[in-house]
Amino acid sequence: MPHSRTFESVAGQIHFLEYGDNRLPPLLLLHGHTDCAWSWHHISTALSESHFVIAPDLRGHGDSGWSPPYSDQFLAADVLNLMDHCGFEVTSVVAHSLGSHAASFAAGCFPDRVERLALVEGFGPPRKAGAVDGEQWRQQTAQFIEIARTVPAQRSFPSIDAVLESFRKLYPNLDAATASLIVENSVRPAESGVEWKWDPQTRDWITTADPDRFEEAWEGIQCPTLAILGRDSYSRFWSKLMPPGNGYFGMDLSPVSEEIAAPRVRRFRDCELEIIDDCGHMIHYEQPQKLLDVLTSFL
Repeated sequence: MPHSRTFESVAGQIHFLEYGDNRLPPLLLLHGHTDCAWSWHHISTALSESHFVIAPDLRGHGDSGWSPPYSDQFLAADVLNLMDHCGFEVTSVVAHSLGSHAASFAAGCFPDRVERLALVEGFGPPRKAGAVDGEQWRQQTAQFIEIARTVPAQRSFPSIDAVLESFRKLYPNLDAATASLIVENSVRPAESGVEWKWDPQTRDWITTADPDRFEEAWEGIQCPTLAILGRDSYSRFWSKLMPPGNGYFGMDLSPVSEEIAAPRVRRFRDCELEIIDDCGHMIHYEQPQKLLDVLTSFL
């Protein structure tokens, strides 16, 4: 089992898990929105055979402080502070979804700190190439405001057993022991039973993220990069968050292909692309062994 640690970062405490021998090359694993450090447990455990793995709870998640702001820049600051705290002058990074925002800003703006970078579903929502007109922007902003007004669905459950049942139905490829460990460490007591350990205000990323600045950060990344995408992530995940017709800069919900991903891949100096079939956005849950095989080969 990992060691649990904390340190003080910008405006709050950051909790992180340590796996493996600290004499091995360091590796950070950054989770996505609504996940936590334990979400990587099965991946962290396997990668700790070759690396000293550090998996933090991003601010507003897990056992880290729930302290806004939750902008990409503050998330990146926490990552750099974590590296300093651990004594890592340079490290490799694996990041999923929101964690990829933090990793991209850190690696793009401080390129000498990251040795290798794997972005797992790290391109963000589907986006058509070309300029965004005023009507598209207003539609997108209206939808973001509506999302921000609502209470997140399925945040609370009557019991841990209810959470686990829902989780296992969503991700049957996870073995029972791993699923149970992730769930038990990802919820906390609540009035209605239990709830996932993430601050609803972390949805700030929806309204504050700037895709143009995000892609410009990629241009500053100098290390070898691997982009890992789920073939069906647009249809399985993004379409439920942002329905067609009022989507994110005119989204295209086609299955992910090399052609669709190419404009974003070209923003990097040195980027390989790996598309995993029969998989949506949550690759570490949906196809854990395929993801591990790809990461092991890259790292």
